Amino acid sequence: MLDDDQLATRNTELRGTLDNLMRELKQRTDGLRDAQAAIAAMSGVASSPDGNVVVTVDSTGVLDRLELGQRAFERVTPEQLAQTITQVARRAAQNVREQVSAQMAPLTSEEGMIDLPDVVPGAPSLKDIFKVEQRDDEPVPPPPPSDEDFGSSVLRKEARPVQRARPSSEPDEDDFGGNSIMGRGNGW
Repeated sequence: MLDDDQLATRNTELRGTLDNLMRELKQRTDGLRDAQAAIAAMSGVASSPDGNVVVTVDSTGVLDRLELGQRAFERVTPEQLAQTITQVARRAAQNVREQVSAQMAPLTSEEGMIDLPDVVPGAPSLKDIFKVEQRDDEPVPPPPPSDEDFGSSVLRKEARPVQRARPSSEPDEDDFGGNSIMGRGNGW
């Protein structure tokens, strides 16, 4: 059992640790607020090697602006242009993700951070509040197959009439004995 002096010393140490924890939490939340404001103003920009496609995205990676040069449509198929735009947009999104990560790095560092479980065993960790989820860049999907891939059009040259199923004269097991509202037609 602890005597009064030991309890007072332990209490003082605990108060000092909690004060440091609160001070650090305030500093980090202030830093987080400032970082959020800076991140909101960020954008990512990327362009194709020939400069005919320029994509700007906002801080969340959403397309903000698409610029197509005068020669963007020369000697390319619509599929090739679409693929180029997609690749450039992904690079622009990666660019802004890197900027966001760099902005958040000082706040997400766990080095020297006092955590609540260090003070109160079993308490939830405050470190999880400041984690920034990283997303792997998704691979570019292959372009859709073209008519040339199949040797001809994938659509039928001639339309065939569609055979419609005729209603059966036998009652369905879900017919509810003729009381279904679905079978009433205009007989309301």
